[in-house]
Amino acid sequence: MAVLFVSYSGLLGGAERLLLDAASGLEAPPALACPEGPLAERARDGGLTVLAIRERPLALRGRRPGALLDLLAFRREVAGIGDALKPDLVVAWGMRAALAAPGPRIVFQHNDLLPSRAIARAVRLAARRASTVIAASEAISRDLGLAGTHVIHPGVDLDRFDPTPATGPPEALLLGAIEPWKRPDLALEIVARCPDVRLRIAGEPIGEAGTELLAELRERADRPDLRGRVGFAGRRDAAEAMKQAHCLLHCADREPYGMVLVEAMAAARPPVAPAAGGPLEIVTDTTGRLYEPGNAEAGANALREALANSEQLGKAARERAEQHFNVETTKHRYAELLDSKLETRNSKLGEAVALVTVTHNSAEHLPAFLASARRHLPGARLIVVDSASTDNSAAIATAAGATVIELPENVGFGRASNAGVQAVEEPVTVLINPDVELLDGSLAQLNPTDEQLLAPLVLSPDGSRQDTAQAEPGTPAALAIALIPPRAMPKRLRSAACPWTADSPRKVGWAVGACIVARTSTLKRLGPFDERIFMYGEDLELGLRAADQGIETWFRPEARVLHHGAHSTAAAFGGEPFDLLARQRRAVIGRRRGKARARLDSLLQATTFADRIALKTLARRDTKRERAQLKALR
Repeated sequence: MAVLFVSYSGLLGGAERLLLDAASGLEAPPALACPEGPLAERARDGGLTVLAIRERPLALRGRRPGALLDLLAFRREVAGIGDALKPDLVVAWGMRAALAAPGPRIVFQHNDLLPSRAIARAVRLAARRASTVIAASEAISRDLGLAGTHVIHPGVDLDRFDPTPATGPPEALLLGAIEPWKRPDLALEIVARCPDVRLRIAGEPIGEAGTELLAELRERADRPDLRGRVGFAGRRDAAEAMKQAHCLLHCADREPYGMVLVEAMAAARPPVAPAAGGPLEIVTDTTGRLYEPGNAEAGANALREALANSEQLGKAARERAEQHFNVETTKHRYAELLDSKLETRNSKLGEAVALVTVTHNSAEHLPAFLASARRHLPGARLIVVDSASTDNSAAIATAAGATVIELPENVGFGRASNAGVQAVEEPVTVLINPDVELLDGSLAQLNPTDEQLLAPLVLSPDGSRQDTAQAEPGTPAALAIALIPPRAMPKRLRSAACPWTADSPRKVGWAVGACIVARTSTLKRLGPFDERIFMYGEDLELGLRAADQGIETWFRPEARVLHHGAHSTAAAFGGEPFDLLARQRRAVIGRRRGKARARLDSLLQATTFADRIALKTLARRDTKRERAQLKALR
């Protein structure tokens, strides 16, 4: 059961924090497709698997030239991830994600008021296409105008905020990105009418418009009526920024929700905000003050009242936050709604499965693998064979509750894997790399026979498929790959020649050892690996030897994992060891299929690399990798 959250932005604002809260509220956290940045970093820290897509500017809000092309490029990228992952449910986070989301089973989380007429029309069409629409406020729901929209108010982690009253001279806080629509200029005019009040602006500009606005704010703050009373603090954590403030000042004329208002209430700081949009659902007369949007005089009166009663209002604000805006309530509502869209999960998932992985200085990636296994296969047994690591790989595995087999020396991948398989008592074994993450519980749904090795779909961190299911070396399929780039092949030929691109189960020649599933008895009967091979070629040799014994290798794309790449081997060899790879491949094929087949395979590989060099040269792309591979073959 794969769930994919899609976000256009890599930023980490109030709505994005809600995304993480929603995702972590699910029984089995989903994969998140978003650009690298603060959101991806926080998602990984929270235990989510991240499929990183290209970073993009916030184009639609600025309506800059090329915004439509940028959105189309985003849609193609998301569609590619959807085609590879085949998620059971897509949660489109925000308008851009909804316009790009693939597939029929879409949950659209709508966080903003609609902008221009054309975009509003497109977003409403996307909302009608979605199976479920969630709005962050009643104001957003009314603006969308779609019956059946669920409203879930974003909550906050109350424990992050200190409700102790502030001391010292009265100070108002303006918190958030410096953008024209948030009206920080109005905040200055409000405070200018309150001579005893200081204003602290905590936030950074976004884009050219924000930078220009910040310069204007500094110039205005230096005039006589404000001089010495306005401070610019830059980006600050909300909980820290609230501590020295007596109240929060908010000025956006058209605020869709107002997460910062809820954060202020959690800190027992009364919010002062315009009486429009989301703030009307958050702020009451007992918790803060509302004023006419855009009216500096009304805002000043509201600010003075809030400061005069800050402790009383703040106490009531904290109570309201605890009752209505607790993040745990938000998580529960999201989990309840999203889980209702999915099939009931089996709490014993993976009880008949053991996951065997070999580590050698794998501490960088091992925690993510172990955490994903515990999330998605809670009943599976984890066996970690540590091959003389000099980092804390073994300690990490032990702390995670895995069975750890520590070897006194680095004996190579094959021997270490065999030691792990010998310790398995469960009927099914998954041989898996430590730099793999599980995307869901689909591995446990595979049911290999005694005469099968199964290979799941393996994705790269950008969501593209890895070529881990391969045709028999030196066959017509290999010839097709050598002559025609996979993308240029007709779909039927591509599925046959490049089995990793297929969407249905397919018999293959062999599977890359990043992840292989089989009956434990089958693996023990096979070895599984030839221990004479220290590194590289073990998986090819296993596939060919298994075929000779009547054991077929099958690609099963309904099961899927994420593979980060050969981190330890690349470090050990100072990059990709093309010479060693070529020698080992030639030796394995020579032993299993004869020297003539090995020579033919080398010729086909050389043709493949030469073709790719020619095509990349025409496209003015770097060919260094292919040239190194071709040189290794010679």
